[in-house]
Amino acid sequence: MSATRLLVLGVVRMQGQTHGYRVGRELLSWGTETWANVKWGSLYHALRKLSQEGKLREFVAEGDEVVDRTSYEITEDGVAEIHRLLRRGLTRRDDPALLFASVTLMCSLPRAEVLDLLGRRLELLEGVAGELDPAEEPRGPEHLGELFGLWRGAVEADLRWTRDLIASLRAGRYTMADDGPDAFGLPPLPGASAPV
Repeated sequence: MSATRLLVLGVVRMQGQTHGYRVGRELLSWGTETWANVKWGSLYHALRKLSQEGKLREFVAEGDEVVDRTSYEITEDGVAEIHRLLRRGLTRRDDPALLFASVTLMCSLPRAEVLDLLGRRLELLEGVAGELDPAEEPRGPEHLGELFGLWRGAVEADLRWTRDLIASLRAGRYTMADDGPDAFGLPPLPGASAPV
């Protein structure tokens, strides 16, 4: 649910003011049903819950009453929740969907902060890799060694990916929040119209 919360908040923030169908259409165009398990029902549940928590503000926009829909905009608490979820997703390894969502919206943070968060992720992964000693014999059936090999391979791949992303960001790749107002994940510029 954390990934869905982050993605829903992120899309509402990006669009300024929007309704649930537009949020869903945007997220599904990113393929989130595959990598974050986002479903239509979970989107509407997240919108309602985030509104109840004060992270989104519900309102009736012009034309909403004709089609019986509700529109949303993000609150300051919602922006704080985006930042909290991004920081959690980029520094931990217990929620792959949240990591995927966080990478998707990482450009909405300043470059130095993302580098710091990924540095913390790297330290965590290096610690985990240090605990996976290939010389240690697994207890139990002989084939359990294959499981430890899978874990080692996954951690090594995660380490490579994290190091590569850090290098890309240090090289100035991607437009981040402090690079300009057109970074992915930021609200629309004043006077800009949200996509329909």
